[in-house]
Amino acid sequence: MRQVSQASWEPPAHGPCPQCGGSGTFQGVFHRSPCAHCHGTGYAADDGEALPLEDLIIMISRRRDHWRRKYALMMQMPGVQDAVANHAAAQEEQALGYSSGRYQGD
Repeated sequence: MRQVSQASWEPPAHGPCPQCGGSGTFQGVFHRSPCAHCHGTGYAADDGEALPLEDLIIMISRRRDHWRRKYALMMQMPGVQDAVANHAAAQEEQALGYSSGRYQGD
């Protein structure tokens, strides 16, 4: 496995996987499973070949970090935490079933 510094790494030219159309899943007749060509990521090189796992790991971890930062900034905005708490309370009230207990489906 090659050693790559994330500071000097540039993402390879990539696009959607030709096998799964970028969804990352393979739809069988009776099941869904991760796409074997793109390792379930939905990304492939521009020529249609699978990207190396080292590049996929760095790409996905960077995107994860980006969205975590966006989420943290959003949660700092005024009123967002109250809205999330109100939504969670409304969902809990809707989940109450017979006898004010949580409906378990039996």
